[in-house]
Amino acid sequence: MSNSTPSNVMINPQEIKNLVAKARLSRERAFVLRSNHPIGAAVLTRSNNIFDGCNIESIIMGLGSCAEQNAINHAIIHGEHEFKALLTIDETKTYPCGVCLQYLYQFFQIDEQDIEIIAADLSGAYEVASLTSLLPHAYKTRQHLDRLRSFRHSF
Repeated sequence: MSNSTPSNVMINPQEIKNLVAKARLSRERAFVLRSNHPIGAAVLTRSNNIFDGCNIESIIMGLGSCAEQNAINHAIIHGEHEFKALLTIDETKTYPCGVCLQYLYQFFQIDEQDIEIIAADLSGAYEVASLTSLLPHAYKTRQHLDRLRSFRHSF
């Protein structure tokens, strides 16, 4: 299992292992009618809780949701808004799409601490990058920044 991890990674190998396990289980629940490409995801919050999600497709194009957004939403439902890491798992170490990265970026703006993005395969091998390196020209809100930051440690 070869892993590509930059030296400035904020989370440790055990946390990554826990994310892989949670995302792998979630991937098994993926509802993939169209693509036959199940993806599992898990987010690690700054309070060290893990929330998972899987991709859910619809027979109507555009009504599905990505595993990454479902994991983030799962955390939000439980009052968590600040993230340390997001991991995706599939057969080939697929990184999140640009829409999911931008979705996560709004939560980055709450505390402006970078978020590790981990792409894992089914063997547990992984690569790590930061949110800001994968989305260097993200849309940044100024109009709603104060409102976003009001969610910091809000629950």
